Amino acid sequence: MILHNIMVITTKYLMMTMDTQTRTKKAKELIKLLERLIKQDHLYSEENIKEMKSQLREVKQQIADIEKEHSKGFGK
Repeated sequence: MILHNIMVITTKYLMMTMDTQTRTKKAKELIKLLERLIKQDHLYSEENIKEMKSQLREVKQQIADIEKEHSKGFGK
C-alpha cells in the first residue's frame, strides 16, 4: 500500500509541475524503476506486483498520450 501511494503521488506530481519534455523524461525513469522492481518479484507479494504492473500500465499510457498530443510527425 505504501509503495502504491508513493507511486501515485510521484506520478501526479510529475504530471502537474513539469513541462512536457521533463515530464516525459521523468515518467520514463519511473517506468525503468517499476520494471526493475517487477523483475525482483521474489521480494514482493502478489498484490504488490499487481499494483506495480497497474502503475506501469498507467504511466506508459500517460507517456503515449503526451507523445501523441505533442507529435509533429507526418499525418498529425
